[in-house]
Amino acid sequence: MNGNIYLCGPSGSGKSTVAPLLAERRGLQALDLDALIEADAQRPIARIVDEEGEPAFRIRERDALARVAARCGAVVALGGGALEDGANRRAIAESGILVFLDASVATCRANTAVDAGRRPLLREPGALERLHAARRPRYREAAICVAADGLTPPEVAAAVDALLRAERVIRVETPHPYDVCIGAAAIETLPDRITPPNGGRVVVVADRAVEGIATRVARAYHDAGFHATLLDVDADEALKSLAGVGALYERFAEARLDRRGIVVGIGGGTIGDAAGFAAATYQRGVPFVALPTTLLAAVDSAIGGKTAINLPAGKNMAGTVTQPAYVAIAPQVLRSLPARDVISGYGEMLKYGLALDAALYAALRAGEAALMADPATALDAIARCVELKAAIVVSDEEDRTGVRAVLNFGHTVAHALEKVAGYGALRHGEAVIVGMRAALALSVARGHLSDAARQPVDTHLASLSVPDTWRALNRDAIVDATRGDKKRHAGGTQFVLIDAIGSARLDDRVGPDDVRAALATLGFA
Repeated sequence: MNGNIYLCGPSGSGKSTVAPLLAERRGLQALDLDALIEADAQRPIARIVDEEGEPAFRIRERDALARVAARCGAVVALGGGALEDGANRRAIAESGILVFLDASVATCRANTAVDAGRRPLLREPGALERLHAARRPRYREAAICVAADGLTPPEVAAAVDALLRAERVIRVETPHPYDVCIGAAAIETLPDRITPPNGGRVVVVADRAVEGIATRVARAYHDAGFHATLLDVDADEALKSLAGVGALYERFAEARLDRRGIVVGIGGGTIGDAAGFAAATYQRGVPFVALPTTLLAAVDSAIGGKTAINLPAGKNMAGTVTQPAYVAIAPQVLRSLPARDVISGYGEMLKYGLALDAALYAALRAGEAALMADPATALDAIARCVELKAAIVVSDEEDRTGVRAVLNFGHTVAHALEKVAGYGALRHGEAVIVGMRAALALSVARGHLSDAARQPVDTHLASLSVPDTWRALNRDAIVDATRGDKKRHAGGTQFVLIDAIGSARLDDRVGPDDVRAALATLGFA
């Protein structure tokens, strides 16, 4: 694995003891940040803090960490407060993977009792408890968390090593097959999984909001011996335009990218669309690697090869179906998502369960609270969504036979809501949640589903935190927007409906009055 492994956690969690054990397992060097600071200052930490003050110690800590981050191939035990500094967090994000050794206050107290004098910040009564609670939110941002209570240091090292190696790989067997790798080390190992053929160049196109991840990827390719260029962009609708893609073409040319290279897209669906389309059409096609950083992109848009940009005539009017060369999903990057983006991605996950897999829907309901609190814990559910999407894509790659249409459950009304509300007013997955409620009502009205089966699902969907601005939209305008949907047929608009949870069907005979009545059940006037 490229880069460093950083161990974080409260004082007494065992970082300094575990670091050399983990380093031995992985053939790396072990470093202790506090020991490096003491060696530089030729004084113990306690004397540095007593003589210079804590702020001066933090400056020394920042400098030492910057030096460590500039190299690679080490397991680094961090000080308990290292993550409080933004510069430290950026250095870690750009140079390796963070692991949290989660130990209780009781465990930390027992482990610090012998050498409390070496820990100046723990001298005050109650300091351990206070710092333990205050720093915990930063620790929980780590890619990997290991509960250390009750484990010996070798057992903790073994647990960390196992989680670093744990991953799910799903093969998408299209005519140009590719892997979707899901795991904590997916980012760190990217240069080991997919590289430019014949010494080509790497261009990383990334949303500015995930600059740290993008810097880490570009640096990893550089360290692996490839010329890598990082292009930070604003991931907005302007990027998904002819002008936006034209600007990407120009920057590809400036980076001397050619067909021997690869483009790595890092961000949500907008990056996947724009960077994926640009890669598919630049010099008649450069391999594209997707690293989705939103839940919606991870479970849906990053898989399947559809890319598109907007034209003045409409949204997603110009596009391709060009499968990526590789997809890497690191669940920990989802932890920083705003709550609305988590709900949006969850809406797409529910779509898979309701349309294709009743067991998945049940599992999502059971684990909903945990997923909302920390999407990174939903590894199995994310993997199942990817498996379902991959199976559909393989059976109907070009979206020509109608099989792939089942992925649009809830989307016909959702697209109409997005258009009438104004693109961006609702997240896509939020609109899908409302659209699925309409599709459930239509399923009952068309005789496919019993109302008894609809009601508990509708109650669940209605309980999700979706902004209620959609309620003020004009019902007739929404009906008219569904009639312009690309799934329009001579007899009506094709809707994806269900006849049971997990069993979808296509219905080409849904008319405007049917849609109007279904919207009325949701409260549209």
